[in-house]
Amino acid sequence: MSHNVVAVVGSPAAVSAIVDAAGCPEPTTLPFGLAIAPLGDQQIDRLTELQPGPSHQGFKSLSAALAQAFATASENGQLAYIETAYFGGTGSQAAAAFAEGRMLFSAVTPVRRNPFAQAIRSIRPCACSGWTRPATPMSSTPWGFTVSAAWKTWALRQTTTS
Repeated sequence: MSHNVVAVVGSPAAVSAIVDAAGCPEPTTLPFGLAIAPLGDQQIDRLTELQPGPSHQGFKSLSAALAQAFATASENGQLAYIETAYFGGTGSQAAAAFAEGRMLFSAVTPVRRNPFAQAIRSIRPCACSGWTRPATPMSSTPWGFTVSAAWKTWALRQTTTS
């Protein structure tokens, strides 16, 4: 399982400035007076005018030129740039905040164990096929989470019948 998310979140005025400059899809209104708009490769190319420069340390897409575009848009209101990239349960999250024409904050966090995958792994088939959670002893796996013997049996059946 994998996913990649690249977006801007912020005041409607700042997000609209990015949407207009990049040709993004219309922003989505969020609670607390915020808006979000996705950024794809084409939108990033428009914002950087195909001259992105070096990437900001640890970021996949945040370059000097893209940071400048966000800084300029933040003159209209606060703006955050977010990106996540996961593949096979590992990946990274990165974010930068902009206001009053400058970058206020940036951080990159590598994630070795995907919390989404951990949550999915921890639920048992009680929600599917009419099962109830089995009351059997738990055993540890090489990945560091515990599963019941009934869960292992059910999972094995799913992989051999699919």
